[in-house]
Amino acid sequence: MRTFIFGAGASVHAGYPLAANLWRAMEGWTRATFPEGHDFRNAVDTMNAELDLCKSFELVLTDLDDRIEPFLKQRPTTPEGIREKVMLVYLRAAVRTMLPLYFNSFRSQPADLYRVFAEDVLVPGDAVITFNYDLALDREMKRAGKWRIANGYGFEIGNVSLGDSPCKLFKLHGSTNWRGELFQGSEGFGQTSWTDLSLGQRPIIDPSELEFLEYSNASDPQGHNGRVRIESIVMPAANKKFYSETSLGREWEGFWDSLWLQAGGALNSSNEVYLIGYSVPEYDIRARNLIAGRVDTGAEIRVCCHNGTAGVLESLRKLRHFGDIDVQPACATTFAGWLSSMKPK
Repeated sequence: MRTFIFGAGASVHAGYPLAANLWRAMEGWTRATFPEGHDFRNAVDTMNAELDLCKSFELVLTDLDDRIEPFLKQRPTTPEGIREKVMLVYLRAAVRTMLPLYFNSFRSQPADLYRVFAEDVLVPGDAVITFNYDLALDREMKRAGKWRIANGYGFEIGNVSLGDSPCKLFKLHGSTNWRGELFQGSEGFGQTSWTDLSLGQRPIIDPSELEFLEYSNASDPQGHNGRVRIESIVMPAANKKFYSETSLGREWEGFWDSLWLQAGGALNSSNEVYLIGYSVPEYDIRARNLIAGRVDTGAEIRVCCHNGTAGVLESLRKLRHFGDIDVQPACATTFAGWLSSMKPK
């Protein structure tokens, strides 16, 4: 069995930015797309005024979380404190809403390298782990007949397609087509199941998103066309939170744990692991622990991360027990070159 791990570098060919360029790219998109006075334009201006954007976006979002946290523990009593809390909480919510919209603005662009990967490299029984939000890989895997949405994300969606997915696609930081539907679309609070709390057991996928993945006239049986939706992505902060904090407490913690557990099982069963465009950053602690703790000692790991390949190799070799694992650069340092080396002769 093989597992392929994709980071932002793999989606660059489809127009998506590297993590290091994400905020500036989002800022440019926001200013070009929305008029002055729009909430998103205001959020961009507030980010620039309130936070040190010389830092990486991950650390900026962590600073934002750190500024909000004291207000959540102790309610502010001064007018200044109340204004600051409202501003910061609104800012985080706006950025969270902007992220999927920004990524979806590229979704009509071709993803030729993912197409080649899905058609010529991926085989039934392989697994894919991605830390990307976008749908470029999902759609190409579906078109190639290598992935089905019924259980291909690691959770069950009935009434969409028959049979198991030939390959699993574990999106460990979420996906732009996953949504939380508040109270399962119920109009009244009393209609809500305490088992499901406010968000249900898993994200839902709207009919328009199923249509984008070329499932015609399909629907998610857990979707109820409720008016209120929230994004189901893990914010790209350094201190990532794999749950949604609601008025009823933490929700979806079990959902995220299940995805990560399944991804760990795939890694543990694989004799070949490929890291493509993923730099294994130090602040992605859960991802580093997953790779360090679940890759079998008899497996081979091959790394293709362009100019960062040598750094990734060094980082991996420092992880626990990786001295016993064969960690080497792939046959090529670019995604296109690696695909050429992997295609059947």
